[in-house]
Amino acid sequence: MQNKVGILTFHKAISYGAVLQSYALQNFMFNLGIDNEIVDYKCDYMVNRYQKTFRRTSNNAVKDFLWSIKTASGVRAGRKTTYEFANKFLKMSRPYTKDTLASAKSEYKAFVTGSDQVWSPTCVGFDPAYFLTFADSNQKYSYAASIAVKKYPDNLKDEFAKRISDFQGCSVREKSGAEIVRELTGKEASVNIDPTLLLDSSNWDKIAYDKKSEPYIFLFNVLKPKKLIDYAIKLAEEKDMKILYLNNRHPVAHERIEYLDPVTADKFIGLIKNAAYVCTNSFHGNAFSVIYGKKFIVETETAASVNIRSQELLEYLGLSDRILSSTHTPDIDKEYDIDNVRQKLEEERKKSAEYLSALK
Repeated sequence: MQNKVGILTFHKAISYGAVLQSYALQNFMFNLGIDNEIVDYKCDYMVNRYQKTFRRTSNNAVKDFLWSIKTASGVRAGRKTTYEFANKFLKMSRPYTKDTLASAKSEYKAFVTGSDQVWSPTCVGFDPAYFLTFADSNQKYSYAASIAVKKYPDNLKDEFAKRISDFQGCSVREKSGAEIVRELTGKEASVNIDPTLLLDSSNWDKIAYDKKSEPYIFLFNVLKPKKLIDYAIKLAEEKDMKILYLNNRHPVAHERIEYLDPVTADKFIGLIKNAAYVCTNSFHGNAFSVIYGKKFIVETETAASVNIRSQELLEYLGLSDRILSSTHTPDIDKEYDIDNVRQKLEEERKKSAEYLSALK
């Protein structure tokens, strides 16, 4: 058995946050002296539902076919940029599937599952791989595993408890996740920050695509926004700036909006780093805005759900007034105590380093 740690995560998901948190956790562990690599596991559910050009996402075949046609170009572009970043910046193992993953346990001294929504009841079909069911008990650790719901489905509670009952180290990303773990298993889980926040701006500058341009507002949403686009347009008119909108679907037409097709994750960082303002409903759009001390707002109430992760992060950092909601419109120019924010993040990094030191 090698003296190496394997990381199980969504390292090839078509998501900037997914690939960037993979990079961050790997490099934070390297900085701690922990040899590691990303276990290049192919999750069938993720591939079939999110990465194939033609995907089944409901019980309506016609609806799925039409949706696949509408989104095909974006999926192909996203898949290309994701794999390009992973192959360039991540240290990965040989490929594994659900049928070969069990053989990996002889290749590593331990495994870490996380971050992202690896313990979600729905995100990747409750895939047991991300609960390390293939590994021995003494090999099982999590880091900032996100459950992403405030209440686990009743029909999965017992299985969830069984899967994590023998973890040697249990770390989740949200307080709500720790409460679920405590309720269902009696275990106390450590609450740790998302891996992207483990690295400061000087670390991210090593890979950030740094192309300067005239001042702009960066607009990025993951879920369908409510007020976010209108807010950004009003801000653009007030500041006489263009909006760079990272969205290949072109949901609205406006003279100040310049649409961007999918970019590699290092360019995503650069778009935030160099923006005059950031308007987002993405957790990782939120995270990198904080890392770079940007003037930003976050819409936490989307048309689909409430972004619990951003809410909890902003509350902890004392930045709840940056939240755009149905009842609150932030002043994006209002100064905030960036030194206090950075101090809190540094405290969290020390806490995470102490937790992960068990893997040395």
